[in-house]
Amino acid sequence: MARLRSFYCRQTQRADKQGIKRKYMDQHENYWKLGEMANLPRQEKVKKGGSTSYVNYIASRYICVREAIDGRRGILMKVLGKAYSDQVKMVGGEPFGRDEHEELFVGQRYYSYPFPTANEVQEVLEILRANPTLLQKFEDARMHVNPDGMFWVRETARNAFLIKIPQVYSGRDNQIHNISDDTNYYRITMVYFYKGQLNW
Repeated sequence: MARLRSFYCRQTQRADKQGIKRKYMDQHENYWKLGEMANLPRQEKVKKGGSTSYVNYIASRYICVREAIDGRRGILMKVLGKAYSDQVKMVGGEPFGRDEHEELFVGQRYYSYPFPTANEVQEVLEILRANPTLLQKFEDARMHVNPDGMFWVRETARNAFLIKIPQVYSGRDNQIHNISDDTNYYRITMVYFYKGQLNW
């Protein structure tokens, strides 16, 4: 009888948890399952205005690397390939990746996917290392990424002239490093979601 009661309790708890998850999915449109492809509509945030303006944006394909459950934000991740230092500039004290360029009647506008922090990169790399099936999802989507590689991050340093310069994070030693002009580094970007809201 004790065994039957224990089994019933476990089944009830499992059903309750699944019910909560289904209720969450029904209530919130912006919800994705682990490994699911997300196609996000374009959203923009002006970073620096003027005749030459700089805009952060999100758009198109991401892969869900963590679901929004148990009070944690979900994570969508996109791999943008690799970039050399001449493809990344500083705008407003932070790195900016000129991913798109638009010629205006007066001036021009540059667009960049947001750069993640080193802690954010470390978090998603740990998730990918622990889940080879999830990592393969990126390969299947032609978004190759090596968790032991080096990644552009939002952190900065100052050079000998006290000018801010971008830095990179190493997935191999979990440290932030200075950049080398002749090396290209991975660029990834993330969008967080929770209770129907997107944060980036």
